[in-house]
This record gives sequence, structure tokens and C-alpha cells, in this order.
Amino acid sequence: MSTKKTTLKNILFLTIFLGGSLILASFTSAVIYCPLNTTVEETQATLVGEVTDDGGDPNLEVWFNYGKTTSYGLESSHSSKYGIGIFCSTVYNLDSCTTYHYQAIAKNSADTSYGEDKVFTTKCSPITIDIKANSSDGPISVSYKNNITLSWSSENSVSCQASGDWSGIKAVSGSQVVQMNEVKTNTFTITCQDSTGTKIETDSVTVVVTPNPPVVITKPAIVTY
Repeated sequence: MSTKKTTLKNILFLTIFLGGSLILASFTSAVIYCPLNTTVEETQATLVGEVTDDGGDPNLEVWFNYGKTTSYGLESSHSSKYGIGIFCSTVYNLDSCTTYHYQAIAKNSADTSYGEDKVFTTKCSPITIDIKANSSDGPISVSYKNNITLSWSSENSVSCQASGDWSGIKAVSGSQVVQMNEVKTNTFTITCQDSTGTKIETDSVTVVVTPNPPVVITKPAIVTY
């Protein structure tokens, strides 16, 4: 990732007399690096602004407004900046898959200036989905006409669809009892997607239905005359 140095190293020389000796100590302030443009993750973003003219007073205070609308409602941390150039601040605890507005702000002794409104959309969290038959990831074997319980759960999804040997729209988590009425290998699949419809995940479980012994009876004799 391209970065740009946003603060100068400030060297402070301190003269100390200790035990009759002259000590010359130097202290270097931390150097902060910012990306050249705003970078976005699932629940955090590093907001980037730039002071292009300090108005003749280079002693600045800089920060960002941000929020889900142009009313913003949230502020980043404030920091000091000397002169023109890029500055940045990382904001946390954002909602994934969500559009945010933000603007850069700079203040000197004359007044406060506001940058134009910009937007970003946080990354969508990955979908996870898990389906089990009788609490097992499978494959499992059951006898003909026995019941099984399918249970499933997902995260970061808004809708799910069943396919294979069952069908229909399903909740993002739940359970269903199914009677196994055919001797065969069954595959129960569930597919879930996020709110944008761009992320889709699928999971399946296999259930093998085995036959039962035949049922036979001996019929009674009927004597006719």
C-alpha cells in the first residue's frame, strides 16, 4: 500500500548536567504514515484528508466527521498537524456492508474549514453456514421411514434456500423433521446469501436410507365344506 509521511521528525536537544558531566540528549517524535486514499475494511476505515493551504497559520487541528447520512453524527479523534499535507484517522466499530459519509476538517487560529462530503461502503462480512442431520455433519444412515432432524445455522446472511432432497425458502437458522420415505442416498443442501446478494455460501449433509427387513405374516386357514 502506498503511504505518505504526514509529520516531520522533530528533534529536541536537551542539555542535562548530571554529576558534573554534560549530557546531550535527543528525542524524536513518532512518525505517522497514512495511506494516500481512504482504506476500508469490514468494521473499520482509515479516513484520509489533505490540507492544501494552511491559510498562513500552520498550527492546525484536524479530524473527520462521519456517519450513515450527511448529518454525520460521529467524529474521529482530533490531532495536531503542522502545515499542509495529508492526514488520517482510523475509525472503528463500523457496520459491515454499510455506506458511510465522511468529510475532512481542519482548524487554525482564524476559523474551521470543512472538506466536501465523500462516501465509502464497508466490506461485507463472510457468510458462514452449517447444516446437520441428527446433530451430525454426516453422512449418516437411517432406516426406511424413520425421521431425521435437519438443523442449520448461518451468520451474516439474510435469506436461505433449500435444494436437493428438500426445497423451499428457509430461515437463516432453524430445524425441520423429515421422514425418510425412500431407500436411497439423500442430499440436503442449503444456500444462504447476504443483503447485497453478492456473497453466497452453500452447505450440504448426506443421509443414506437403508431398507428394513420385510414384514410377512402367515394367513389363517379357512375350511369350507
